[in-house]
Amino acid sequence: PRSAGRRMTRLVRDFLHAQRVQAPVELYSDWLAMGNVNEFVTFVPTSDKKRFRMLLASPAACYRLFREKQKEGQGEATMFKGKGTALGYSGTDTKRVTINKVLSNDVLAQQNQYVQRCIDWNRDILKKELGLLEEDIIDLPALFKLDKQGKAVPYFPNTVTMIVLARDLGIPKPFGPVAGGECCLERRIRALLEPLGLCCRFLEDVASYHGSLGEVRCGTSVQRRPFAFKWWHFTP
Repeated sequence: PRSAGRRMTRLVRDFLHAQRVQAPVELYSDWLAMGNVNEFVTFVPTSDKKRFRMLLASPAACYRLFREKQKEGQGEATMFKGKGTALGYSGTDTKRVTINKVLSNDVLAQQNQYVQRCIDWNRDILKKELGLLEEDIIDLPALFKLDKQGKAVPYFPNTVTMIVLARDLGIPKPFGPVAGGECCLERRIRALLEPLGLCCRFLEDVASYHGSLGEVRCGTSVQRRPFAFKWWHFTP
């Protein structure tokens, strides 16, 4: 990461440190076109001792999944069915995108290797600052593409940019390769999250948000339940 970029101003950093409750954790997001950390990380509640899991966008996980499907003879499974060129803002030809085409695209692979390194940098920061183990982290399949400025935008709707309503998750519908009558991305995400007692609901947001470089979280908000104690009386 460069020293310049999307850092919070010194005024904000000094203010947060002055509260003495919790120092800010600074993450590297300058590689993203929009630059929001929730484009690659979010948290979901669990009922075990840890009480949460950290979800990270993972190009590496997506490539592993696609290679699995290719070995199973599903290489011609098509992405973006019914979407035409709706996702074309990123330069993606959505008329006939298959697993085989994605895996044979060397430029896309190189771009996602770069994105994965950026996410891994943040992964290490979060593990250190939050005291996390690898078992506390879930990698969700994701792909990105670099725009003309060399900044990353989602190749398909970014499932990490979900809205969390307790155990109900409103997840952007990824329109991944359909194999066996089901989107393999949705199937993998369900397999990762539903054993934790979470309910996955995939929401189509292509026309409403994704086409403008956003996802479902960008146009929604939640009313949060306040703590039972008066947090502002906390003594460091």
